[in-house]
Amino acid sequence: MEINPLAPPQDDEVLRAFLQRFQVPAGLAPRDLLRAVAAAFTHLPYENLTKIIKEDQQQAAVRARRLPAEVLADHFQGGTGGTCFSLTATLLHVVRALGWQAEPLLADRRYGENTHCALLVWIGGRPHLLDPGYLILDPISLDQRGQTRIVTEFNELVLTPQADGRRLELATVSQGQAKYRVTFKTAPADPGEFCRAWDASFDWDMMRYPVLTRVCGGRQLYLQGGWFQARDRSAVQREDISQNQLADRIAAEFGIALQIVRRALEILHRKGEPYG
Repeated sequence: MEINPLAPPQDDEVLRAFLQRFQVPAGLAPRDLLRAVAAAFTHLPYENLTKIIKEDQQQAAVRARRLPAEVLADHFQGGTGGTCFSLTATLLHVVRALGWQAEPLLADRRYGENTHCALLVWIGGRPHLLDPGYLILDPISLDQRGQTRIVTEFNELVLTPQADGRRLELATVSQGQAKYRVTFKTAPADPGEFCRAWDASFDWDMMRYPVLTRVCGGRQLYLQGGWFQARDRSAVQREDISQNQLADRIAAEFGIALQIVRRALEILHRKGEPYG
């Protein structure tokens, strides 16, 4: 039987584990607690290693989806996170367990439709966007007409409504250069639509090489294949990592257990991919 990864929480077990692990202060006002949870969620890296491993185990996308309890348990044990679909499902579970009405959002990038996702959270009867992946940690209203700018540790986010508010375009500005990133659909995705996009993601090219990103100490770290980049507000450092150093560097830079990194790279190697 297929399990709905977006099912409302039946208990607060995942929430309690999350709050305890990240020492989120008790007694905060609801909006402040939501911000604190979103900020704590950035400890989970974006990574496709666990996705590569789970797909290899299950041999079917519908069975390879990692559910919220699994995502958090894996992080506690091995420092892993997930890709945007498993991370969004996990954050959705936690936010709903806090008592908020929330739904998933899908978003389009240049290379494809429904290739990113985030959360819609209803606050005071108005829809708000929450996306820790892009450091939108303080939910912003989705029904405003003007442009919104958010300064992060290493760049600036520029959000611009499009199509009479049915779309929200996100660009980043770093060292004076603006770059388009993603366009959010402001209407919530139903579970079937979200799961179809999730399952389709197992066939993306990014399943052929490691992709990771993490925010740490005011820097954004990013790795694709063997190409590594570290960005802060003043500079960007880039490096090509040799294949024989790749596993150790991923473990060191992204805080993921070395045996997990090696297992994912071994799977890629077995499949004949160049970065395995």
